[in-house]
Amino acid sequence: MDADVLVRDYLGRLEAAAAVLPADRRAELTAEVREHINAALADAGQSDEATARNILERLGSPDEIVAAEARHGGLPVGPAVASAVEAPSTGSRWGAVEITAVVLLCLAWPARYLPFGLFLWLACTMIGLVLVWASSAWTTRRKLTATTCVIALYLLAILLTAPVTVQCTTGSQSQPCPPGGPSPVITGS
Repeated sequence: MDADVLVRDYLGRLEAAAAVLPADRRAELTAEVREHINAALADAGQSDEATARNILERLGSPDEIVAAEARHGGLPVGPAVASAVEAPSTGSRWGAVEITAVVLLCLAWPARYLPFGLFLWLACTMIGLVLVWASSAWTTRRKLTATTCVIALYLLAILLTAPVTVQCTTGSQSQPCPPGGPSPVITGS
């Protein structure tokens, strides 16, 4: 998906959310946001998908923009925007779910070295990942990133703890390598 498609989709969702606003204000708000996006893309010096996603994410959701406009203008809002109007953003969208997820994922590795460590390690990780995916504050991209990092760490741990044996082969027999002897053959078991 390219940047133009992302911006058009975002502006379409903004127009739909702004249906609660008077027609002239809806058009003005959409034009202001479009102008802001174009200026941000120009300032970035590139208009690729990643840059567009970052700009749109910083703007917030279309519902949040319309809710802020409705609060500012004292306008009534429909049910789609009501929750955002009633609970204004405090700057941080982290709640108990997000904090608990991060704490559990951070505690998973040290828990490995406690009694019943393997069980605690797996439990903390699984519960942490479930909470990551239950979060409404994080984007799907961030959820996928967290999951990928956890899986990569698990795979790395498995690879680093796999037993390795070094043996020398002479003819058809394997034996420990003497110092200065033939080259060792490393095998995983």
